[in-house]
Amino acid sequence: MTETRTVLVVLPGRKEEGDAYQLLQEQTAVTAGRRYALRTEVVYAPAFDQLRVTKKRLLEPPRVDAVVIEPSSLTTMEALLRELRGRTGLVLLNAWGSSIEEASRSWGPENPFGTVSTDHAAIGKIQGRQTRRLATKGSVLAVTGPRRSSAAQERLAALRETLGPTFEVLDAEAGEWTEAAGATAFGDWHRIFKARQLELVAVPAQSDELAIGVRDAIRALADPAQRSVFSRAKLLGVDACPGYGRRLVDDGALVASVVTPANTGLALEQLNAFWTSGQPLPLRSFTEPSPYPSTSA
Repeated sequence: MTETRTVLVVLPGRKEEGDAYQLLQEQTAVTAGRRYALRTEVVYAPAFDQLRVTKKRLLEPPRVDAVVIEPSSLTTMEALLRELRGRTGLVLLNAWGSSIEEASRSWGPENPFGTVSTDHAAIGKIQGRQTRRLATKGSVLAVTGPRRSSAAQERLAALRETLGPTFEVLDAEAGEWTEAAGATAFGDWHRIFKARQLELVAVPAQSDELAIGVRDAIRALADPAQRSVFSRAKLLGVDACPGYGRRLVDDGALVASVVTPANTGLALEQLNAFWTSGQPLPLRSFTEPSPYPSTSA
């Protein structure tokens, strides 16, 4: 009788926060688990608790054959590499670093090991091209996710490169990828920069939730003149999840977004191939983003 493998999928944040992309990651993981007859357990854990949640589950039955996790930071990633080596398989989502290459050399052939990421530089380039279709020059406010995330850094660097010197690219960091964090990030930035009397041509935010948070913060500005000026900025997002981001674009709340396919499905597909045919996981795999709508970049 074929052994049923158990995969623990650890997603960042809290489910009740309603992060559209992480909910898509969960749905995709559950669907893929059914397709490949894997016992798939999905849990959410805030940044500070990811390692504890993972280690606790490894001590409980049934045995976990692989962990699929998006680490909240490089520190968490390196702790996972230390703690899980020799104990279980591991697929890191949206993470990369020299320590991964080092770990791959000593992980051992009995446990699967690899990474699956969205091409975050490609996301930044798409947002840059979308912005260029809206204007030829001007000031742009990039609202990023947490800078401890390599994804946020890669997206911002590629955006700056694509826009080039004809655009002034300002940036505001959000502590999370949520609407509330987007509103806070814009409010903090506005308190510092309002004296410059800037007129933004666009606000490329690194998630659709962040973009809507910025919209809400602009609508809440007390000064009618400031509210009028910033309301003219075109809002762009990332993720374009069905039922959330795509709807926002279709309804005109955002001018464009970037489709970022869930990567939990590819992770489980590769794990299934490892267990059924012995096919090693690629050390680096990518899902490719695309503009939404397709004509926006």
